[in-house]
Amino acid sequence: MKKLLLCIGLVLMLSACGTDHVIRFNLAQQQNIKTVPAYRGRSHFFLWGMFQKTDYNLQNVCLPKGINSIEAHWTFYDSLMGGLTMGIYAPESFSIYCN
Repeated sequence: MKKLLLCIGLVLMLSACGTDHVIRFNLAQQQNIKTVPAYRGRSHFFLWGMFQKTDYNLQNVCLPKGINSIEAHWTFYDSLMGGLTMGIYAPESFSIYCN
């Protein structure tokens, strides 16, 4: 019984994926969101993200029209690494969409 509960708990922990979609730019044109991101990246967080700050220079990503939206998401790899290290190392993937 303990092995079964452990397996179920492990499967639930590893299946945790999520997405945050931030739309803050050019609200009048939000219907034109492209399905292919212009830029993809990964942020690396340590110690549950405490005392950590990451700045990105996004000026040259979407020239001349600007950024339409930014999406942060946790892939299977991100969830796996966060679960195995119990949050000590927790990566997060992000995508940037242009107008």
